[in-house]
Amino acid sequence: MTLDAKALALDWVRYLETSDDALLEKVFADDHHDHVSGQRGREIYRTVQNWYDASFAEREFEVHGVTTDDDGLVVVWLSAHGRHIGNAFPMLRAAGEPAGKRVTWTQTHIFRARDGRLAEHWAVRDDRGLLGQLSH
Repeated sequence: MTLDAKALALDWVRYLETSDDALLEKVFADDHHDHVSGQRGREIYRTVQNWYDASFAEREFEVHGVTTDDDGLVVVWLSAHGRHIGNAFPMLRAAGEPAGKRVTWTQTHIFRARDGRLAEHWAVRDDRGLLGQLSH
């Protein structure tokens, strides 16, 4: 299970990089539960991808580490890098006019794999650190 969970998590990062919708079908269970938003299904990932597209140009995702356990948990520690061009993410709506600054946004994502797909998701992101980089 651990190798499959790690591969699925890395495919999720690849989705963030490419917007390849076929990866959503491959990676996420039909009844996937995103505990961050409270939503079920894959649509939340399309929404988040749209927020990324509208908020950050020249995006790159740097994976610092991936770890798994025998119960299907996988933890991904990454940094998102990009140039701030918009405020589509809800927490960015009060950030003021985008100044085109380069930013780095550190995040930790925890997934639970079940039956060959990611079934649950939790996240810890340094939103405050991101907002601090955007302050004028």
